[in-house]
Formats: sequence, C-alpha cells, structure tokens
Amino acid sequence: MSVPSRRRPRPVVRAVRRTRGRFGFSMVELLLTIAVAGLMLVIAAPRARAFREASSVRGARQELATAIEAARAAAMQRSRPARVRIATAGVLVTVDTGAPGAPSTGRYTVLGPLRLDSAFSATVTAAFPADSVIAYDARGLASPRIGHVARYVVARGAHRDSVCVTNLGMILPRGCAP
Repeated sequence: MSVPSRRRPRPVVRAVRRTRGRFGFSMVELLLTIAVAGLMLVIAAPRARAFREASSVRGARQELATAIEAARAAAMQRSRPARVRIATAGVLVTVDTGAPGAPSTGRYTVLGPLRLDSAFSATVTAAFPADSVIAYDARGLASPRIGHVARYVVARGAHRDSVCVTNLGMILPRGCAP
C-alpha cells in the first residue's frame, strides 16, 4: 500500500513576458481629444458671445436707470434743480449749487461721467434728440414736463433694451413701448 504524499503540487509558473512600459497617450488619442474640444468650442462660442452681449446691455441699462434715479434724488435732497445729460458714450448727473430760490452759481457733479461705452461696450441713444437732457426741479419732477415718455435705447451688437422716463420724471418698469 502506498502512502499518499503530503506534498502540494507545485504551481505552474508561466513565463511572463515583460513588455516595455508605455507612458502617455498616442498621437491618435491626442488628435481625437483636440478635435472633440474644438467641436465643443465651435458650438459654444456663439452662445457665449450672445450671453456676454446681453449681460453688457443689462448692466448698462441698470447703470443708466441708477443715474436717472440719482439725479431725481439729488434734486429732492438738495432742493435744487438737477440734470442728467445722456450722450452716446455715457451719462453725467449734475445739480445746481447755491441757496434754494437764488440763481445758480455753478454745478456740482453728483455722478459721472459714467462711460458706458468703455465699461460695457454699449451705446445709449435717445429716441428723440431733445431728450438728451432730463432736468428735474427741486420737487423731483421733470422740468419742463416732458410731453411724452422719453425712451433711451441701450444697445450692444444685436441686443437692445430701453429705459423709459415718464413726463413726471419717474422710470417705468420694464416693457415700455418701442
């Protein structure tokens, strides 16, 4: 009778062929990645430009509305006439100096000049050339009263928005007539 052997069978060692280690990417992989990134850029670039233009117009509109509101507030606060001068490039807000009821001795610059063309690359135009200056009396009313709603168009590229001022000198909420 034979005694079973207690030895374990030896594992079969296969010769592992070592290959030279490859690090990095192949040229085909790099070209494919660059092509996909370029395609994504071509698709996204027009939308990014449109978003940037819309943001600039929105920011310039807010600055213009703030300047008009600042002129009205300065007129009421100082009990003196105030003016907003709106040009293509920007906005200037001034208030007359001197005692209330006395003739003006000069002008004090409240705000500006705000350069909307350099800050936002946007232009501002008045619908009527006579509306390039808004004057407020000491009560904060447009003086002389504007006979119509003054409309100021802020534009950059294909995007446009407007700020409308009533004949009382107040800014209308969004949606004034074109």
